[in-house]
Amino acid sequence: MYAAIGTIAVPLSIVTHELGHFVLYQLFGAANIQLHAFSVSADKDAQSSFQIAAANIFGPVISYLTIGLAILFTRNKYIPFWIILGFAAPLGRIVNAVYIYFRMLGYTPSPNFDEFNFSRALNIEPLLLSVITLLIVTLTLVLFTAKAWKAGGFLEIIYVIFSLGIGLAVWNFLGGIILL
Repeated sequence: MYAAIGTIAVPLSIVTHELGHFVLYQLFGAANIQLHAFSVSADKDAQSSFQIAAANIFGPVISYLTIGLAILFTRNKYIPFWIILGFAAPLGRIVNAVYIYFRMLGYTPSPNFDEFNFSRALNIEPLLLSVITLLIVTLTLVLFTAKAWKAGGFLEIIYVIFSLGIGLAVWNFLGGIILL
């Protein structure tokens, strides 16, 4: 059952996040927009900094809305689908931890991820948004780990992690094929 849930929930989380970017680029009239398994590309030459920033941050906004729904639907009852979706939604945001790590080492990398691109488009220090994002991700993962622990202890956590791995593997394999 958990493998099936992961196969649906994880790709759903990834696709809705990427569709957030895709839809905003469409609304803003960007050219050559392409939806990929784990990203969206577009020619943004005609877009303003605000439009680029909005399109970059709208994927994470969708992820945060997904987390909010997962919290709401598991408030009174343990529902594995929503728990797994709640775990899956912030996974892509973990990239902020890597960015923070390299900044702490004294490097000033110029990566390509949503919060960094949003900050750069608005000329805001990216480290600030990365720290806030990492706090949200950490709290989310702690919350859903506690829910899984309460529902079934260590074994339940293993099932959830297994389902996330299956979902990521399936989407990694099929996502590129489906979105050709």
